[in-house]
Amino acid sequence: MPQSTQTIGNYEYLGILDKPQAGVTYRVRNRATGELEALRSLPGASYGDAESLTRFLREIRIHTRLSHPNIIAFHDVLELDGQLVMTMEFVEGTTLAELCRRGPLPTGQAVGAVCDVLSGLEEAHALGIVHRGITAEHVMVTRDGLVKLGGFGLAKPANDVNLTQAGAAIGDARYMSPEQVTGVAALDGRADLYSVGVLLFYALTAKLPFDGATDFDVMLAQVSASPPKPASLNHGITPELERIVLTALAKKPADRFEDATAFRSALVDAQGVLDAAATKPVVSVNAVPQPPVPQMFAAAADRAPQKTLYLVGLVCVVVALIVAFLMAVR
Repeated sequence: MPQSTQTIGNYEYLGILDKPQAGVTYRVRNRATGELEALRSLPGASYGDAESLTRFLREIRIHTRLSHPNIIAFHDVLELDGQLVMTMEFVEGTTLAELCRRGPLPTGQAVGAVCDVLSGLEEAHALGIVHRGITAEHVMVTRDGLVKLGGFGLAKPANDVNLTQAGAAIGDARYMSPEQVTGVAALDGRADLYSVGVLLFYALTAKLPFDGATDFDVMLAQVSASPPKPASLNHGITPELERIVLTALAKKPADRFEDATAFRSALVDAQGVLDAAATKPVVSVNAVPQPPVPQMFAAAADRAPQKTLYLVGLVCVVVALIVAFLMAVR
């Protein structure tokens, strides 16, 4: 790929977006359309690695099947300068990981971002596609707040500190479901829901539920340790939202949400309750209800009209007697 030259084939080289050891993602401009694109390559050295080539080809096939506003769009696959490359939608923004490194996201933003990820997964799972590698680094957030999920079928080298050993498990140990760690059962969409639970935990607290010095430590915790209560790290998390996070992080797939739709619906309902509470009218100081009138004063108030009528009547009688007396004297 480009070194000193600025163009290869129909693409103008503009810079490097990502540089993992098994491939590079470039920022390029399609000279035919003028549009910015992301171009991901498989280095020539990886052609001799059957596993890397298989994963890259699988990623290409998966992307050709997916079309959803919350999934990074696939454009083309071709060979440039002797290297196999795929071109994708260029998403200008930042990763969810970068946002979380700055601190916990506002609850509405965290819930909204995860709902968008789940929306994209609904389509993937409906097509029988299990992501298996969801991380905050694979979630892009645009300047307009649009969320895009990428990283489908990515192959990473075994010597990356954040990854498990090749052939034992696939993905980032910090996001892997227990069944991914043990490899005792075939994975389904509920493995992705576990990873999304990690995303939600991270977005709400700016901390990962499980971390450690080595992948082995993290994987052991994924299988056997209970995650911290999210509300212990962020007191603004409601009990219902905490319940949702912990349901997604259940060790057994059967104890998690049934599918991405159920997970997203629970979040939408929880957010609706939060929004309603936030917009509930606040009682003003002037409208604070007055305390009840003590009974003795209330009784006196009830008797007041009767006492007034009695006094008026007495005055009338006295006046009448005075008038009668004066008439008699005359």
